[in-house]
Amino acid sequence: PRFVPREKALRAAPNLPPMPKAWPQQSPTSPSSIATGPERTVTFLSDNMGITLNRGTDGIVRVVGVVNLQPGSVILRKGKICAGDLVREAGGVDLRRPITATMWGDTVALIKMAPRPLHFIVAKEITSEFAESPTAAAGRRGARNRAEI
Repeated sequence: PRFVPREKALRAAPNLPPMPKAWPQQSPTSPSSIATGPERTVTFLSDNMGITLNRGTDGIVRVVGVVNLQPGSVILRKGKICAGDLVREAGGVDLRRPITATMWGDTVALIKMAPRPLHFIVAKEITSEFAESPTAAAGRRGARNRAEI
């Protein structure tokens, strides 16, 4: 390589486009506001939680399946959780904003490995966009973003 003086290199720099005024959104697209009912706490006492979670294309984590508790069941939990609930917080991790696929994988691993009791904060979704059954909505969103816990 040959030596080029700094001044000459600066003058020869290519014309670059100006920096954007606003960067494109890097997180999943989501509704500007998701209407929810009051938040409630659910405490899981056993390793098997008896729920199926799904991260939708909007990046929001929802409960898509809940095992009914039977007397003598190995699943122990306190509080009410229903299919269609939004997961607002899991083990102290705030899930109120959309999460990426990478964050989803980390969140599932955290939930599975976290010591019990494990606290979830959930809320019923009121947004009309997801008024269809949680099972049908989950089917549209893809199994890759689903976790049975």
